[in-house]
Amino acid sequence: MPTLYVNEIGNLSAPSILFIHGIGVAGWMWKQQIATFPDYHCLNVDLPGHGKSNHVPWVSLADTADQIASIIRERATNGKAHIVGLSLGGHVGLAVLERHPEVVDHAVISGVTDGPMPNQMWLKPQTALMSFLLKQRWFMNSLAQSMQLPADLKADLAEGLKALSTQAYRDIWQEAVHFHVTPAIQSVHAPTLIVAGGKETDLIKQTVVKIANLMPHAEGRIAPGVGHGWNFEAPDLFSAMVRAWIMDAPLPSALQAA
Repeated sequence: MPTLYVNEIGNLSAPSILFIHGIGVAGWMWKQQIATFPDYHCLNVDLPGHGKSNHVPWVSLADTADQIASIIRERATNGKAHIVGLSLGGHVGLAVLERHPEVVDHAVISGVTDGPMPNQMWLKPQTALMSFLLKQRWFMNSLAQSMQLPADLKADLAEGLKALSTQAYRDIWQEAVHFHVTPAIQSVHAPTLIVAGGKETDLIKQTVVKIANLMPHAEGRIAPGVGHGWNFEAPDLFSAMVRAWIMDAPLPSALQAA
């Protein structure tokens, strides 16, 4: 079976952080965060159908979580890692927590939903339209602007969208719209921070509270004034949050209780 692309950066003997990106992008989305963790061993993965893993078929969230857990066991320091996931990466991170809690030290999960998305009758045609638009140059430029990408990351976005498997994109959305955490999440003891941008949808912000209340060692926070991809909008705050959480230190005061 083809293996996922992983870029290892930083201090190889230090504790490991594994970053899990969102749909339609790739590991490059974490460049600004990884640059602030030279004292950690960073594992930056491209998910199935994305980036340098676009040759790997997307099977399911469960299958992807199993692959991530295998990477942690084989490549992380002492076979355990802190995980950071946003959007699709957050859903994958939750699946790792449910299926392989023993490989996770601390977790930061941002921008996830729990429960069926509204207006599902429109989701299939919207997904088909988006899978077409994501390959169009003008749409890539518009998306880069809306994501507030620095100039040096715009080329990464274009390259990533060209590499994106259209089938993977459609399969992921079909699964994501029905995503639910399982009862197993209630037995996960890894300290977990559930976060959302203040401009996120109500469903995502409600999920912060819901999952934080389900897990025995979880907290929920809102990052005010930012949207879904807020690691681009407020990179310094995002990095400071991750560092504080994995070090069991006080979280940045800019974050609000959910």
